[in-house]
Amino acid sequence: MEKKLPPFSLLMAVYSKDNPEYFNDAFESIAANTLLPDEIVLVEDGPLNSSLEEVVSRWSQLLNIIIVPLKENVGLGAALNKGLSYCRNEIIIRADADDLNRKYRFLMQVEYLYLNPDIDILSGWVEEFNIIPGDKGKVRKVPSNSHLIEFSKKRCPFNHPAVAFRKNIIISVGGYKNEHLYEDYALWMRVLNAGYKGDNLPEILVDMRFSDEALNRRGGFKYAVSEIKSQWVFYRRGYINILQFTRNIVFRAVIRMLPNRFRVFFYKRLLRG
Repeated sequence: MEKKLPPFSLLMAVYSKDNPEYFNDAFESIAANTLLPDEIVLVEDGPLNSSLEEVVSRWSQLLNIIIVPLKENVGLGAALNKGLSYCRNEIIIRADADDLNRKYRFLMQVEYLYLNPDIDILSGWVEEFNIIPGDKGKVRKVPSNSHLIEFSKKRCPFNHPAVAFRKNIIISVGGYKNEHLYEDYALWMRVLNAGYKGDNLPEILVDMRFSDEALNRRGGFKYAVSEIKSQWVFYRRGYINILQFTRNIVFRAVIRMLPNRFRVFFYKRLLRG
C-alpha cells in the first residue's frame, strides 16, 4: 500500500525590490515539483509594484496562494514570523522569491520528515548560479546530523533557501527575530541549543541566484557591527565559548570590512562548498 505523505505549507516573502522575472521563475519551479504544497503562504512585505502584483495574480489562478499583505516593509525575519501564523500545516518548507526549487525537492524533504519524526529541521545543498560571466557556480554544502553542532559554532548549519521545518518547534523557540543578517542562523542556533535535531540531505535542492554585486552589498561597518552583536548573543547564551567568539569575530567581522574585491575573493576561496 502506497504511503500517504502529510500536506505541507510553502512559506515565501516578497518585497518591492525583488525582480519580477526571477519571482515568476521561482513560481515556475514550485509548480514543476513532483509534490505540490497544500498552500503557499506569501507575505507581501510592504506594498508591491505593479509588475510583482501581476506575477502574484497570475499564479494565484493556478496555485492555492494565501496572501498576507503588510502595510509597510518590516524585513525578512518579521515578515516570515507573520507568515508562520497563517500556515495551517505542521510541515513548512521555505522558498525564496528569486531561487529555483529542483523538481524533487518538496517530495524528498516531506518524505524524509515523515519517515524521521525525530528530525525537526531539514535542509540540503544549494548550487549558486548567475554569479558573473565565466565564474562557474559552486555547490554550498552543509553537514549531516552528526557534524551539525560543531559546524554551527563556525558557520550557519543549514541553507535557508532549502530549509524545511516543523512549525511547532520553530514557534516554541520564538520564531524568527529581528536580527539583521542573522534571522535564520540565530533561529537555528536556538533550535539546536534547545535540544531539537536537524539534518541535511546530501543533495542539491535549490539553485540559488548569487552575484558579486550581492556580496558587495553585504559589507561595510553596519554589517561588521551586526556580526559582532550576533556572535555576542551566541556567546552570552552559551552557544559558543570565548575562544570561538573571538575566532568568529576576527574572521567574520574583519572580512565584512575588507574592500569588495578582497571580500569576494575570501568568499569564493574559503566559504563556498
